[in-house]
Amino acid sequence: MQRLIIVSLTWLSCLNWLSPAQAAETTTEAPPRGALYEVSDGRHTLLLFGTIHVGAPDFYPLEPRLRQALAAAPVLALELDPQNAAAMQEAAQRHGLYPPGQHLLDQLAPPLRQRTMATLQRLGLPEQGVQNLRPWMLALALTVQEYARHGYQSALAVDSHLAANVRAHGGQILELESAERQMRLFSQLSDAQQAQFLDDTLKELQDSHLNRRIDTLVDAWRHADSAGLASALRELQEDDSFTSRFTLKNLLQDRNPGLATGIAALLRRQDKAVAGIGILHLSGPDSVPALLAKQGLQVRQLY
Repeated sequence: MQRLIIVSLTWLSCLNWLSPAQAAETTTEAPPRGALYEVSDGRHTLLLFGTIHVGAPDFYPLEPRLRQALAAAPVLALELDPQNAAAMQEAAQRHGLYPPGQHLLDQLAPPLRQRTMATLQRLGLPEQGVQNLRPWMLALALTVQEYARHGYQSALAVDSHLAANVRAHGGQILELESAERQMRLFSQLSDAQQAQFLDDTLKELQDSHLNRRIDTLVDAWRHADSAGLASALRELQEDDSFTSRFTLKNLLQDRNPGLATGIAALLRRQDKAVAGIGILHLSGPDSVPALLAKQGLQVRQLY
């Protein structure tokens, strides 16, 4: 289930190992993507969009209703501002890298060290290039790399696309979280848990069904397939691996209340804002839309 992390953490775009790319925006009609909700407090209205933190050229353009909302939005709320690279790099150095003199492979038990070295060799990645990464950071970097092999690029991430559209007319970007907070979720893992996180990832990279699973998850977003997204969440809930449990509790459930609080606060002070958060935050009984409805707000799914 490591692959599902890609829809939860915006700062993964800073791990992009590809050349920067730009998605062409046109006036072409386009089908719905992800999921879109309308949230209202009786005075103000906000659109809540489910994003995915990678992208491909055929993700764009987004459908007209969302494009029009972005073109007029005074504020766009995202988990993180994609242009806040300095904060992302600072947090990555503080939480994701070993201090001088410590090296990744030296910290791993021999069986995991051998599997890690074999995976790096298979992917054509030099050991020296990842020696300063902590196990969880290497696991996420390998996840991003696997998505890249399928043509899904961090440089075309949906969050970045939304931000570019709002910045084009002078709109404000509001961060609902911080890179520091997101990365701290991982750095609080014990050494043994970090090793398990990496081990789970290596096993999944060897899974013959991974290609299908990646395409299934992204295609569910691409076609606004609510049933497919619910199935992905259900699969996560049914998987008893450490990584799946960590993803479900720490990366989704525990973050949803804070995301909902930030979106509700924005709605109460600003009309016609747009919020974009990872798509799996919008699915399930403890999702952000469900939490907003519990606050007495009117929540309606548009697609």
